[in-house]
Amino acid sequence: MEADARQLFFLKAILNSFAESTGLKVNYSESMMVPINVSDEQLDILAQTFGCSKGSLPFTYIGLPLSITRPSVADYWPLVSKCERRLSSVSSFLNEAGRLQITNAVLTALPTYAMCTFLLPKTVIKQIDKFRKHYLWRGSDMNSKKPAKAAWPLVCLPKDSVGLGALNLYIQNVSLLLKQLHKFYNNLDIPWVQLI
Repeated sequence: MEADARQLFFLKAILNSFAESTGLKVNYSESMMVPINVSDEQLDILAQTFGCSKGSLPFTYIGLPLSITRPSVADYWPLVSKCERRLSSVSSFLNEAGRLQITNAVLTALPTYAMCTFLLPKTVIKQIDKFRKHYLWRGSDMNSKKPAKAAWPLVCLPKDSVGLGALNLYIQNVSLLLKQLHKFYNNLDIPWVQLI
């Protein structure tokens, strides 16, 4: 929205009406105003008017890095560290078949939300695949030097093609983005499609 105090008053009135009708209140102190081409003085006035804090780009919104430019590899570090933390928290009592299920159901699912929006850098995908390989063949023992029993491209083949059926994250990422492209080219009745 434009950097206009009058528009902020209207927005706050709409949010207050919403709060009165639903009982859900907006916590303005937890909200953040992020400026684009707005002076610091004007931002101070607008943030005080709305009752929120000031922010700046880049920042993270619902787990995704947002900025004016394309996210760098460093911006995906929270996603990579989340996968690493999950690696050490899973049970060491599972056999390889159980670890394959955890790899497909949990470690593969963690980056899916980000893959629906961004084409992840190959470095990030390689690091997540490294954690998936490590967990599948070595379990939750981070210091194990046990070698893999099969190459990762073979593991990613479908089960009917002599693979183990683990998802190839790069192909999954491209497929999820093509789904968004399909929505755009077919002009589906979705707000972001209409906006663009």
